[in-house]
Amino acid sequence: MGKCRFSRYAQPFLSLAVFCCLSAQAQTPTPPVAKLQSLAELKAPSSAPRALKIQAWKTLAGTKVLFIQTSELPMFDVLVSFAAGSARDPQHPALAATTFSLLNEGIQGMGLAQINETFDSLGARLDMGISQDRTSFSMRSLSAPQKREPALQLFAQILGQPLLADDALQRVKNELQERLAYQQQDPATQVFQGMRELLFNGHPYAQATYGTTQDLATLTREQVQAFHKAHYHADNAQITLVGDLTLEQAQGLSLQISNSLPPKPTTLTVPDAPVTPSTAASRHIEHALSQTHLVLTQPGVSRQHPDYAALRVANLIFAGGSFGSRLMKELRGKRGLTYSVSMDTADKQWANPTVIYLQTQPQFSEGTLTLIKRLFRDYLHTGPTPQELDDAKRLILGSTALASASNAQILSGLSEISRHELPFDLDFSAHQAQSLTVEQIKAALNRHYNAERWSVVTLGPTTTQQALPEPVDRPGLGMCRAEEQIVAS
Repeated sequence: MGKCRFSRYAQPFLSLAVFCCLSAQAQTPTPPVAKLQSLAELKAPSSAPRALKIQAWKTLAGTKVLFIQTSELPMFDVLVSFAAGSARDPQHPALAATTFSLLNEGIQGMGLAQINETFDSLGARLDMGISQDRTSFSMRSLSAPQKREPALQLFAQILGQPLLADDALQRVKNELQERLAYQQQDPATQVFQGMRELLFNGHPYAQATYGTTQDLATLTREQVQAFHKAHYHADNAQITLVGDLTLEQAQGLSLQISNSLPPKPTTLTVPDAPVTPSTAASRHIEHALSQTHLVLTQPGVSRQHPDYAALRVANLIFAGGSFGSRLMKELRGKRGLTYSVSMDTADKQWANPTVIYLQTQPQFSEGTLTLIKRLFRDYLHTGPTPQELDDAKRLILGSTALASASNAQILSGLSEISRHELPFDLDFSAHQAQSLTVEQIKAALNRHYNAERWSVVTLGPTTTQQALPEPVDRPGLGMCRAEEQIVAS
């Protein structure tokens, strides 16, 4: 039972008496072909309505709920999310993680061991996650009443009525101190922490999700109780449900969870923490490693921004992690400089930096950085090619079915819809991407990105730099690496 597994179009949420039910979309299977073909020759599959209805309501206490009924398996998944991440208390960066970690340490009559044993005996599973913005608690349970009802009761007590005891507090502090000590030795954690400090200087986002050893040492039970009261109330919660439940059962389940949470405090407020845009800067962290970690970042856009879909596709084409991306072809395919490279936009409430991350040999780090900047400058000038856009659209559309292959994946999609107040369509982003043109993507790139605006953090040893290897064309290193008569996997 892991604790820390991490990680526009606003829709009204209606009362329990009225429900908004919209059908999500999915792709239909590709028709059989007469012979095996290369993926590049296959036409993009058409999409058809998926038999998943999103139903939404809001409890009287203010909790937003989304529900999809699936009956293939006799189980359900529920996720409860709170705006209670580490950025919520700038003065005490470890307070959110400490409170979060204490919730399943004990309730009236049960300690951590008894809680785990009870969930196990019911065939239920609890998972927890924390980020700088939010905390989340998910439970998977059998839907039979004799299993569902006691599991749900225990789940609701953990969220709304934790003991937050002194002995558990000290135990959690020790665990978090060990986690921080590990992170201080982990190169990937260090380089991204350096990026946050560079990008968000003076903002709560600059702090580590688990805080600092100094802050942990001084936290008290009274501070934890106050944080729980301020952030774990019903009006600050979002519930998503997927599984073998009737609508009436889902309503009752959401009410049970919502009613178990403390009421919204009238005297405590949580101010917003807007981010002041940063200027381009750089930082090197000296570390004796065989690889240098490189992070390039500049401001992106929010999930609700009209250009989000265009930039998502643009990032996928430039360095989306697939073998067909421009950086993978150039850095790995032609020069052997890295094993992988990624480009993504963060999902934060107050700022969403776009980040490129890779590792390379220390003697090539400066040349690799220069090459990436040059390639991106060219990308802004030309935009994607029609073939690159077609490949990206096919890749995105092909992933929609996989995004609903399990209840857990559907739950994740519902949570994103709820968190960002998106249209009630699991495939909304995929359908947005299909209508984009090369001109629209190029325009969005140049509206939001600047080739000279990259902030850069490197972590590795200082060493004499060498010229990059000359590019060598290696046919077949693309989205489709198979022979012409074989379907690539």
